[in-house]
Amino acid sequence: MKKILIWLGLSILMMIFWIIGIMIGNKLFPSDMMGLSNESQSKSQLMLLLSCGLNAGVVLFYIYNSHIRGWKLAGTVFLVTFGIQYFMSQIESLWFNDSLNMPLNTIFAVVSGGFFSTLLFSVTATWLTGNLGSSEKFVKMRTTIETVPMIKKILLLAFIIWPLIYFLAGYLIAWQFSAIRKFYSGTTVMDSFFSIMKNNFSSGLYFFQIFRGFLWILIVLPALAAIERSRIRKGIIIGLLISFLGSSQLLLPNPVMPETVRMVHLLETASSGFLWGFIIAWYLDMSVIKSPLRSKEIQSEKV
Repeated sequence: MKKILIWLGLSILMMIFWIIGIMIGNKLFPSDMMGLSNESQSKSQLMLLLSCGLNAGVVLFYIYNSHIRGWKLAGTVFLVTFGIQYFMSQIESLWFNDSLNMPLNTIFAVVSGGFFSTLLFSVTATWLTGNLGSSEKFVKMRTTIETVPMIKKILLLAFIIWPLIYFLAGYLIAWQFSAIRKFYSGTTVMDSFFSIMKNNFSSGLYFFQIFRGFLWILIVLPALAAIERSRIRKGIIIGLLISFLGSSQLLLPNPVMPETVRMVHLLETASSGFLWGFIIAWYLDMSVIKSPLRSKEIQSEKV
């Protein structure tokens, strides 16, 4: 019951922090971002609450499965939440802005506002769950990583696995809808996957996704290192973080995407994001060693 109350409270607080973030973002970069939430007002508010509920729930799921505490935990929650929900989504918006036609001020307002709202949420979530301080019963963990094999795995994930997931999901899910093809290419013609991939190489989109693959890994690695669970459990946690945080904002009506385009992208990014997160966690599984905190370490953790 306590965890349910914390989840409900954090869902409402996340919505409040989101509004505060919008106000700050608009002050720093004047834009029409407030207008993004005014289209069909009641539906927007309901979807915003649903989005915040999903995001708060998955972040709590991570916190309850993490072995780190204090400001280190708050910082990790901030990195993962801001990195996935705002930074990764908006660098892709910049790439596809020829189709989206989002004013740069709006993008900068979203990112800057997201920074402040995520900062508030991360500290609040860590505090409400009782993890901002630490206990003498707390057991310290050390994560061991074999550097060279890890680098090889990261290169394989970024160069091959992520682009494969991204482009296959884009073609097999999103590109099957004529509204998507019309929105991005200006035509409803259904080209073959190989023809599209040829264009992706020539346009540089493939190499941009390699770059994003590295960023995804850098963002989730600290969170992954802090989870002391089975590979499957780690995969579910990281998969849900990328899936929910990366796509739940598509629940909100906005003037940038028609509803069909938005909902298809929701299906595409939620499913591919979960698969990608699960694969990262499974493939980069790190061994964790427990060691009791020394008295000095306990005191420093408390401070």
